[in-house]
Amino acid sequence: MTAASLAPPGTAVHLLVRHRAQAAPEATAVSWSTGPVTARDLDRRAARIAAALPGLAGWPVAVRVPAGPDRYAALLGVLRAGAHLVWSGTGAAGERGRLILDSVRPAAVLTGGTDDDLAAWYAERTGVPLLDVTALPDAEPAEHNVPPEAWAYIAHTSGSTGQPKGVPQTHAALAQFSTWFAGEFGLGPGVRVAQWVAPEHDPALCETFATLVAGAQLCPVPEAVRVHPGRLLDWLAAERIDVLQTVPSFARELLRQSLGGARARLALRRLLLMGEAVPDDLVQGLHAAAPGMDLVNLYGPTETVAATWHRIPRTSPGPVPIGRPIPGREVLVLDELDRECPPETVGELVVRSPYVTPGYLGRSGDGDRGHPAFRGVPGRGPGPWYRTGDLGLRRPDGLLEFRGRRDQQVKIQGHRIELAEVEAVLLGHASVAECAVLAVSGADGIVTRLVAYVVPRAEPAPAQWRAHVRQRFGDVLLPMTFRVVPDALPRNETGKVDSRRLAELGQSVAHRGRG
Repeated sequence: MTAASLAPPGTAVHLLVRHRAQAAPEATAVSWSTGPVTARDLDRRAARIAAALPGLAGWPVAVRVPAGPDRYAALLGVLRAGAHLVWSGTGAAGERGRLILDSVRPAAVLTGGTDDDLAAWYAERTGVPLLDVTALPDAEPAEHNVPPEAWAYIAHTSGSTGQPKGVPQTHAALAQFSTWFAGEFGLGPGVRVAQWVAPEHDPALCETFATLVAGAQLCPVPEAVRVHPGRLLDWLAAERIDVLQTVPSFARELLRQSLGGARARLALRRLLLMGEAVPDDLVQGLHAAAPGMDLVNLYGPTETVAATWHRIPRTSPGPVPIGRPIPGREVLVLDELDRECPPETVGELVVRSPYVTPGYLGRSGDGDRGHPAFRGVPGRGPGPWYRTGDLGLRRPDGLLEFRGRRDQQVKIQGHRIELAEVEAVLLGHASVAECAVLAVSGADGIVTRLVAYVVPRAEPAPAQWRAHVRQRFGDVLLPMTFRVVPDALPRNETGKVDSRRLAELGQSVAHRGRG
């Protein structure tokens, strides 16, 4: 890691965006159905939001504003006020959304003037005010000196205890990654970037700020379009989108729709794939359908913002690498004794970087690196370190390959989910005596659905179980099927659930009509 690879000390993304606005005030910053929003207008909206948050420097502020220019003004306004972001969409958040707000305890909740059950619940519970960002007068906020180590946002990942894990990240990390992302992928004036990633997924922040920092045009995907591959394909063409970031499983659906003949063709300049392993057949299909499109694989956990990247060439069939470290990160492949693995030997991917999260959100509101995932590597120098739990290897050419997980964590539709968290939720239903959740992958290795094997206390109630899971996870899509297991879950000699026997038993039970 070299000093040249890091963002300038003291730089924060909201300051970089303001500098852009001052340099080119009439440039389009956000393209929306109601018309283009200039950099000057976006800055003015952010200023009045920041002015409405006096005294909240250093505090978390929740943003639940519908898609559109005011959503991005709210993000900038919170940072300009010296506060840090907790960003989520405005759909049903379920019990998980309540758990997150309860753990973070935001000092304010920003809304867009529409009904929001989660925001109303939090306001009633705590007395914290709801602030409608669409009904504020113009105002000039106080200026805040935000140090690089101050928090910019808190993201959340799935936790094995059933409690979502808060992952704060600093201004230095967000600025460094956003400026690298913008420079490496050619974002700049005139480039149109789709903002597709859902707010609950932290890459949404990176694609947003990278676009605004670079002076490119941010094009939010309408909610009615975002999860429908066919509609999105038509929207990408109609909006002349240059850059899209999405998950491989959704990219596969876009490819399928584009080859159907009734929809627009993929005509992006650059497609960034993240959040899941990238299958080779998908790469070959994308290159064949859009030979002029640049294809990139991005890898990395929330705890490090990201870790590696790889521009996928058109003449390299076979496993798709996750590539080389992003500037500011060092990635090692270590065995169980913390020794570096020889080339082509599978080990754990471990990241050293100044951009490792300050730690998981503790009860006191501080970051805590006491978790084993942050344990240092003896003899390899100071950290911070993050042990990803991902398995990988280093090829002879130096490129890294992802080889799965060493625990029960999976990626499904771009969301990082602990199977144990899903199990904990199911066990909370009165009709469930025992349960185990397994992930099912397609031929390409991508997890496509979850199967819950349930020992019921009374009459099986799959519809109630599904509703119970949805109540916890809200609008996060968890494709699930349920299999009823009589009596008890099969276990091996160590007392652990025997996954192989469970799958066989579940198929047998389902065949008898009990699933």
